[in-house]
Amino acid sequence: MFHYLTNSMSFETIIVIKEPMTTEQKKRLLKAKIAVALQDELGRVPKQEEIEQVNLLARVMYKAILGLHYKRKEQKKAKQLAIF
Repeated sequence: MFHYLTNSMSFETIIVIKEPMTTEQKKRLLKAKIAVALQDELGRVPKQEEIEQVNLLARVMYKAILGLHYKRKEQKKAKQLAIF
């Protein structure tokens, strides 16, 4: 839910209900962000293959980092010795 202030005649609040993003939209948004970052870094338009490689790497790294974080959190709750 967002609130926009308008001043056409007076100040009022308009309520806009935003639909949650679907999984497909999240994937497309990630690819778009990667493409913009690559273009900024390389100084040229990245190829589709480059975007796909970085996208795969980003997803793998996210799972690896999040997985380790979650596992360590579980071990702390169970009062186990962390092995990593």
